[in-house]
Amino acid sequence: MADVLEIAREAASAGVDVLRAHLGNAGRVRTKSSASDLVSEADIASGVAVARAIGQRMPSARFVIEEPEVYDLAGVRRGTLKDPEVWVVDPLDGTTSFVHGYPCYSVSVALVRDGQPVAGAVGNAATGEMTSAADGAGATLDGRSIHCSDVDAIEHALLITGFPYDRTATLDRQLAVMTRMVRLVHGLRRDGSAAIDCCHVAAGRADGFWEYALKPWDTAAGVVILREAGAVVSAIDGSPWTIETADHLAAGPRLHPVLLEAITRFAAEGWPPRA
Repeated sequence: MADVLEIAREAASAGVDVLRAHLGNAGRVRTKSSASDLVSEADIASGVAVARAIGQRMPSARFVIEEPEVYDLAGVRRGTLKDPEVWVVDPLDGTTSFVHGYPCYSVSVALVRDGQPVAGAVGNAATGEMTSAADGAGATLDGRSIHCSDVDAIEHALLITGFPYDRTATLDRQLAVMTRMVRLVHGLRRDGSAAIDCCHVAAGRADGFWEYALKPWDTAAGVVILREAGAVVSAIDGSPWTIETADHLAAGPRLHPVLLEAITRFAAEGWPPRA
């Protein structure tokens, strides 16, 4: 496991180096699923660097990468989430922040075996921090062991969330939850990189994270980091997390059931808030 963790870190670092070189010059930017779902030349270049770094160490590796152009450019094999072993990569998580120069964007690299992440690294390109973990080996931030918080009440919590690209019913559900949650918590943060959000919870900088409509590459590395830091990760409906889970909830073991109950109730009450 140590070898694949080292590979994940090296690959994330390679992507971070590319993003830093492109800072202030993201290149051509286009939209994907919506006007707020962006992809830039920096995304592609980072993905190529990540995939090549892994491919050099593991020539037979298969990949699931957010940006499909990367496979041919990097000369690597396209895989699927059902493969026994596959690398799941987000070469730039937080493209909107990157394009605007807002300092919260990352590179997320995870090795997934039989549908569960077993090693992962998240390079925070804006700060230079590297958070990583491997199954059974604990989680670290720049080599220092990290652990989630032991907060047990929403009223004492700093929470993190995000907004979906789907600005219809999914956004309404998120607004219903967020509007009620913000009245209770110490604070609520939204920075635009789910991978970094997971790392903040793992390091105890925040106490919980929830978000709807995420993709596997947004969270695969973050999930193994959270688990190894002692956090509980599930779907927002409380069902077990899988690599295809879209609606995520993560928190320390004392806070997780409290957040689960609150989010379920708030979402059911709907948007706009009832008087």
